[in-house]
Amino acid sequence: MTDSQTKQCPVCAEQIQVQSLVCRFCGVDYQSGSVGSPQATTNGLAIASLVLGIVWIYWIGSVLAVIFGGVAIKQINASNGQQGGKGLAIAGLVLGLVGVTTFVLFVPVLASW
Repeated sequence: MTDSQTKQCPVCAEQIQVQSLVCRFCGVDYQSGSVGSPQATTNGLAIASLVLGIVWIYWIGSVLAVIFGGVAIKQINASNGQQGGKGLAIAGLVLGLVGVTTFVLFVPVLASW
C-alpha cells in the first residue's frame, strides 16, 4: 500500500486507508466524530482455566484451573474493560474447585481400601 492510500488516524496515530469511515484500531467514526471502544480481548488464563477444569488431568488440572481462574479474574478486573472472559474464568474456577473437592473426598476412601 502506498502513502497516498493511507492516512494517519488523529486519535490513535495508526495508519489506516484513506477510504476508511471507522478506524479499526481505536474505533473513531469519521462521519460522526464519535470514538468507539476498541474490541476487548479474551484473557488467555481464563481460557486455560476452563480447559483445565474440564480436562482435569489426574486432578493436577483442577488445581491449575483454580489458580488460573483466580489470576484471570484479577487481571480482567484490573484491565478496565480491555479484557473479557470473566465468565470463562469463573466457570474454570468452579470446575477446578469441584475437581479438587472430589479429590479431597475420594482420597481417604481409596486409601481405606
